Amino acid sequence: MPYWVGLVYALCSVNAWADDAQATGMHNHILSLSVEGNRYIESAAILSDLDTKVGDVLNRRTMSRDIQRLYASGVYQDLQFSGVRSSQGIKLVLRVKEQPLISRYKIVGNNAVTSKDLKHKLKLKSGMVFTPSLMRKDINMLRRGYLKKGFYQVDIQPKKTILADGSIKLIVHIVEGIKTRVRQIRFMGNHDFTDAELISEVSARPTSLLAWVMNKDIINQKKFKNDGQRLSQFYQNRGYLDMKVESSQLMLTPNKKSFYLNFSVHEGAVYTVSKLGVTGDLIPSKEKMMAVIKLKEGTHYSLSDLRTSIQDMTVLVGDEGYAFANVTPLFKRNVEDHTVAITFDVEKGRKVYIERIEIEGNEKTDDVVVRREMRLDESERFSATGMRLSKEKLGRLQLFKDVRISMPKGSAPDRVNAKVNVTENKTGSFTVGFGYSQIEKMLFRIKTSQKNLLGKGYGLNVTADVGARTQNYNVSLTDPYFLDRDIQASVNVNKTQTKLTQVQTTTYTQNNVGGGFGLTFFLSEHVSDSVSYQYSNTNISNLPVNSTLILLSQAGRQTTSELSESLYFDNRDRATNTSRGSVHSLRVSGATLGGNNRFIEGSLGTQNYFSVSEDVVLRASSAVSWIQGYAGKNVPIYRRYSLGGDNLLHGFDYYGVSMRDPLTAEAVGGSKKLSANLDLFFPLPYVNTGGIRGVLFVDVGTVWGNAVSNVPAVKFSPNNLRASTGVGIEWASPVGPLTMSFAKVLKKQPQDVLRSFNFALGSTF
Repeated sequence: MPYWVGLVYALCSVNAWADDAQATGMHNHILSLSVEGNRYIESAAILSDLDTKVGDVLNRRTMSRDIQRLYASGVYQDLQFSGVRSSQGIKLVLRVKEQPLISRYKIVGNNAVTSKDLKHKLKLKSGMVFTPSLMRKDINMLRRGYLKKGFYQVDIQPKKTILADGSIKLIVHIVEGIKTRVRQIRFMGNHDFTDAELISEVSARPTSLLAWVMNKDIINQKKFKNDGQRLSQFYQNRGYLDMKVESSQLMLTPNKKSFYLNFSVHEGAVYTVSKLGVTGDLIPSKEKMMAVIKLKEGTHYSLSDLRTSIQDMTVLVGDEGYAFANVTPLFKRNVEDHTVAITFDVEKGRKVYIERIEIEGNEKTDDVVVRREMRLDESERFSATGMRLSKEKLGRLQLFKDVRISMPKGSAPDRVNAKVNVTENKTGSFTVGFGYSQIEKMLFRIKTSQKNLLGKGYGLNVTADVGARTQNYNVSLTDPYFLDRDIQASVNVNKTQTKLTQVQTTTYTQNNVGGGFGLTFFLSEHVSDSVSYQYSNTNISNLPVNSTLILLSQAGRQTTSELSESLYFDNRDRATNTSRGSVHSLRVSGATLGGNNRFIEGSLGTQNYFSVSEDVVLRASSAVSWIQGYAGKNVPIYRRYSLGGDNLLHGFDYYGVSMRDPLTAEAVGGSKKLSANLDLFFPLPYVNTGGIRGVLFVDVGTVWGNAVSNVPAVKFSPNNLRASTGVGIEWASPVGPLTMSFAKVLKKQPQDVLRSFNFALGSTF
């Protein structure tokens, strides 16, 4: 029975029965109220949804509303009130006929999306009472999901089969069809820029092999709605102040196989900035405000430079305590000579001071952990830069999923409260898993970590890695604010046993036990200085008699007592999945205090991140290192440098680039190392798993150094540089980092050992 027919029938029955009860003149109080016919829904649950109650006077309006409410839930096919009258009152009965129970629920025909993923999003489940309204919502949800993936031919039909016990088997039949792709993108009205130049600014691409691989020829409705704004920004960043997108059309062919995108634009003329000025509240001074304006007189107008100028001026005024400053650009156009004069009108608003810092959402993290990262102080004047830095520093802790800072009014007009709202992140992890790498073969890992131990921000890591060649155990503890000061303290102990193979020629055992501690001093927001001490006891054993002389000379037990200092500059937007910023490091260390090893080591490294687009990041890295023994001591062989088998130089095997013994060809390492890398990270098409991305890379590197034992010196020469390029995949999996790469060597030396394919799941040691 259709919903509206049943509802009308039920309401008419209620009205007729209630009118009849009132016409008899009998007592109209409800003596009892019961439910009949229900099989799946408890009577108490049904009665609790009724406004009609025992003891009430019978009221047909109330009963009608009850019927309407129950019908609206969608779980009933039929509802009727009936009753038995007496001189004492009415015994009222609500007779119900429920929708059938779903005994089996199945989805068929789906290939692009698994049934498990689809059912996870559905409202109806097996064991629930069938509800037509939820069925319609589920079908619409499925259809929207397929449309987002480009399946505009999709057809979804539910089918109900009534079983012997009255329940139903529900099967959703899906005919996906083929993906609807963008056949053509056309522009009208563009004279100064080609279609190809403008296509690069919109979200979609005409179908091609590359567009198909990158999934760029699929329409995203939300992004398409923003394409007009993207085109407008493209033009206005190049001086086209009058540019307008007159229309944007998305046309679907009748067979739903293709889309045609049409954009009509009015370009207008290119405007030059004739004059710049500042008016209004000139704080801190006109000169300082003019200095942050990115636009320049005599150059083309740029919307991007205008927005940056407004933002920087707002920060400049905000740093003087004016939290609600407003900067408005005033344009004076000359349409004849196509120039524009721009005046920035500044309204400072009221100077405000921070009354209180209020922290919300930190359910397990102590307030002090949040407060010590704040660069706003109570009773001090507001600072826009301090507010930005506070949010950045809280984000870098990786303790919170989200950080929001607002400025509600305080107890006086010149007072505001810094309201910090955080969403706690999962900071603890326990991992037990297996992995594989080409050097370790099968490896087993147990790892537990906690970034927020006791809610105080302490970091604890305990790791045990057992592979075919390496057993590594490590425990470390970090206090980010040692003695409640801006000093980070850390301590660690470790034990490693390694069975090393030098390019498959010599196998020996290296055991190491050690530990150390360190202090990091934060000199400014982005600069830190670290001092650390590390002690290690290493034993090299099981050496074949035909090993290289340098290795034989270092057999047995040796100790290293090493003091190091590192200077860092780090202004990345975040520590993981970085999209912008850079890291520069300078490290100097020396094995000088005790122990029997004597050497000095230095390194210089830099990493720079550039956001190419929303999901694409370019990283440029370089590093140079040197190590030198003194007091008649050679550098330990395990501290000498080789390249290959890792991300520094793809395409070469472990120890593939190294100084070598001329007799045994064993890699003995060099005393100097240089590497440079370009990595372009991008999302993989058709992959929605978090933490996985593709990478295109170009690597350059070499190793050289002084003569040692019977190994001759190798001088640095550009001709000795090795180079490679290739493609890879990175995934931060629960077991550990997964890396897979295929590289083509562009430049090599005859003695190098190559490996074009590299794969590792879990950690390599």
